Amino acid sequence: MNPIVLVNPPYSFWSPQKNYLRPFIGSLPSLGILSLAAVLRKAGFPAKIVESASLGLSFSRTVDAILRERPKYVGLSCTTASVENAAKIARAVKEKSPETRVLVGGPHITALPEETFRRFPDIDFGILGEGEAALLDLLEALEGERNLSRVESAVYRGGEAIRINPRRKFIDDLDTLPFPAFDLLSGFPRDYHAPFLNYPMGPAASLISSRGCPQACTFCDRSVFGNQYRYFSEDYLWELISFLRRQYGIRHLVFTDDQFAAFRPRLVRLCEKMASGNLEMGWNCDARVDSVDPDLLRLMKRAGCWMISYGVESGSQKILDQIRKGITLEQVEQAVRWTKEAGIRAKGLFMIGYPEETKETLGQTLSFIGRISLDEINLSFLTPYPGTEIYRTVKGSVEFAEDWGRMNALNCLLQPRALSCPELEKAYGKIIRRFYMRPGPTLSYLGLLLKSPENRGRLAEGIYRWLVKKG
Repeated sequence: MNPIVLVNPPYSFWSPQKNYLRPFIGSLPSLGILSLAAVLRKAGFPAKIVESASLGLSFSRTVDAILRERPKYVGLSCTTASVENAAKIARAVKEKSPETRVLVGGPHITALPEETFRRFPDIDFGILGEGEAALLDLLEALEGERNLSRVESAVYRGGEAIRINPRRKFIDDLDTLPFPAFDLLSGFPRDYHAPFLNYPMGPAASLISSRGCPQACTFCDRSVFGNQYRYFSEDYLWELISFLRRQYGIRHLVFTDDQFAAFRPRLVRLCEKMASGNLEMGWNCDARVDSVDPDLLRLMKRAGCWMISYGVESGSQKILDQIRKGITLEQVEQAVRWTKEAGIRAKGLFMIGYPEETKETLGQTLSFIGRISLDEINLSFLTPYPGTEIYRTVKGSVEFAEDWGRMNALNCLLQPRALSCPELEKAYGKIIRRFYMRPGPTLSYLGLLLKSPENRGRLAEGIYRWLVKKG
């Protein structure tokens, strides 16, 4: 059997004019695709991976890499921002290889299966939610070993109708999954990087240690992994981390969990293993401000934790309450202070553009960011992603410009009642300038450049590419 080709399409294909930016962009691979490839291989289905997004492949190179394998099946993992490019890839593949069947999974198809199938006729099958077991069931049906109508989580065409089967139960024991198929990545780990200046020493890799989020934030999409918090055991993770260190020389990990610190006992056991394991690895994670305390943070530091990103979202308590974040600004200040005292970098994740946003709440966010001692911030525009409560609330309203290709948190697509998008964009620039023009962040980044040969190399490469473009 020819290999099943799994593809991670990008939000946008890179143009030669912007290639000088590539060294500064995070390019860690899709963990979902790596898990699917490992499961396929374990079940006897040969798999190949085309990491178009991470490697910055052009459209033509992506399609050529797929067709080179002469696949019977192509699997595309799609976010809302990448689904149009996924459909473009599907159309090009089917034009040259009409017998190839295109399968799509990920958060977008899970949230909007029928609308996506109607809009993109080159998609043959979809998988809702958690994909590993459902993909195997679907392939068995397509190979004639079971009835398609009985494949849970499958989406398919039945004449003019779109058939959407009931959802499959989530995997209870994540430890039953094989390790992600890092060996199927071309150029791993050399060609894959964490975001510029977000780690002290590479090479880096990403991991996810849990699935599901029990919180109720109105802006968060939980359609793929649900509300039930499930996690890999500390023994599974320790074995995987040790493998990455031995096999690939990985020196830094980026945990991509929504809530890495949600279950304290498991985190404590994992940190104890890492602290005593002598692997000399650093790592980053995301955490809620109400899930940490000084004792836990000191243990995380001993285990190699280098930076924690906290989802702060806003400097307005009124906004936090309206989006049901479930935290207070006092908890944010306390968590950041404890984190810095433990010797760990603190990053704040903020959004602006909530429906209730006003000039006053924007001013509160600006003031709050200036008041707490964060090392770094990430600022985005609130984006009503399909599958979120806020999407269901604003869909079809005149304030919301539902443009899938621009739904990447970098564009103002939802206009608040009291502000215009130009006003929001102006506030965005003001917040970024106010934070990064302070001496603290600047000196911090200079220190990282001095200590990190890999980050210095990426800076030099970006400057060289820019000079070549100018020349």
